[in-house]
Amino acid sequence: MHKKLTFCLLIKLYSFTILAQYKVIYRANYVFDTSSVKHRTELTTLYINENKTSYFFSQNFQKSDSVRKQILIQHAQNTAKEFSYQSGSLPKTEFKFFIEKKYSSQELKVFKHIHISNYTYSVKNSLDWQLYPDTLKIKNYICNKATVKLEGRNYVAWYTPEIPISDGPYKFWGLPGLILKVNDTENHYEFSLESFEKYSGNPPKRPYQDQKTFDVSYEDYIIISKEAIEKPLLARNRQGSSKLISVNGQDPATFTSKKKQNPIEKY
Repeated sequence: MHKKLTFCLLIKLYSFTILAQYKVIYRANYVFDTSSVKHRTELTTLYINENKTSYFFSQNFQKSDSVRKQILIQHAQNTAKEFSYQSGSLPKTEFKFFIEKKYSSQELKVFKHIHISNYTYSVKNSLDWQLYPDTLKIKNYICNKATVKLEGRNYVAWYTPEIPISDGPYKFWGLPGLILKVNDTENHYEFSLESFEKYSGNPPKRPYQDQKTFDVSYEDYIIISKEAIEKPLLARNRQGSSKLISVNGQDPATFTSKKKQNPIEKY
């Protein structure tokens, strides 16, 4: 039998005082293109700033932004075409997110880089977790099972009350303990703990801070994200200019990618 996470349990959890800052490394394994059975893998990081805020992002996303800035500095006089060619060597990632969670207000703020533009939206934590008595040992921590639905996928999470921090990778949080592993039931996306340690220093900076970011509603964000997948050329043209450019004579409005893209946000 499962049960819902109660309000009293949440209040008790959030009253826990985190006396340090933490860095949690998760390995992301995923299938972004369902026409290929090959899994991709990359490291992601969750920074927990005392008992206030956390930041989640892909390490490759942060690295690619640093490399991009160096290219801009070294080749300030290059044309957009030349820069586009050189940017092909940037570290690859499908997690072009920077996710901020505010514990006190229970607000989730998501930044995402889509094609050549940046978007951000904010929502309240509304994850409806179901708790189970099942246990699993992960890296010497005893974990409990929980399930949740998020953006078109069903997930199974394993969290440990031994680390009473109500957070986890990506957009997952709100359980009575740190999430050490979470995967969707199709096994297309999985985050698993690599390391958990204290850290000192300043919180990480969001990538692409030098570029304009569009603040949109969650509903508009879904529309933009779907178009970027279903009609990538049309979406890119809309972001870059008012003039639609064809590919081999094909209308950008009808151009579709041959890849069977499988983003984590499955609307």
